[in-house]
Amino acid sequence: MTLQVQLQSFANSIRAPQNSTDESAETQRRMDIYRTLFFNNVAGFIQNGFPVLHSLYTEDQWQALIRRFFIEHQCSSPYFIHISKEFVEYLSNEYQPVASDPPFMAELAHYEWLELALSVRDAEQPLNFWRQDGIPLQFTASPLTELAAYHYPVHQISADFRPESADAMHYYLLYRDEQHQVQFQHITPLSALALQLLSSEVYSFDSLVTAIHQQAPQFSVETLHQGLTPLLSQWLSCGTVIPADPSGI
Repeated sequence: MTLQVQLQSFANSIRAPQNSTDESAETQRRMDIYRTLFFNNVAGFIQNGFPVLHSLYTEDQWQALIRRFFIEHQCSSPYFIHISKEFVEYLSNEYQPVASDPPFMAELAHYEWLELALSVRDAEQPLNFWRQDGIPLQFTASPLTELAAYHYPVHQISADFRPESADAMHYYLLYRDEQHQVQFQHITPLSALALQLLSSEVYSFDSLVTAIHQQAPQFSVETLHQGLTPLLSQWLSCGTVIPADPSGI
């Protein structure tokens, strides 16, 4: 038996002990210890990463959910941030909901994971925060910024507020500030469009106005000028948008 086959057999036995019928009593005892350690580690990572989602379940319901993930999904990494991401992907693509699951569970999990991912993300280069008045000649979205859209108001969900049906789309700006704290803003569709554009390219003020007007012609250039000026000033002040040139000129 090759090492790879042995490792796969070990992993299968950890996930589904009922399928391991040829183990001795001593082997079963040792495997039970391994199973408990592995499961508790995974359960701890997920509970810490998704506190709001956890609060919506009884302890028995939560343990059943985590055990299904543990058994049904093959994690490709032992790192907590990767396990958390795979849990989100599992809920979105593999998991079959049960009666105790809220309809927004996948969206809420994704929102909580984005907060976690931003808190540990490294910027490839030091960020150049804008510390002057006005707007720099060219600017772009910070790499520590994310745009998300959900059918439920995930920022309001708690044990006391559980929406039962989907609403109009909700758009969110999530970012990490200079104090390394993850913040969010509930933004308009037009602001979401601006952020989406800034996340892919460098713009000047006029070129951003033109790009938005091309995709949203119902807004006049004058209206966009008036609306973007305070919006960009706010985003520059909180670090969501940064100058493309360190000098800002």
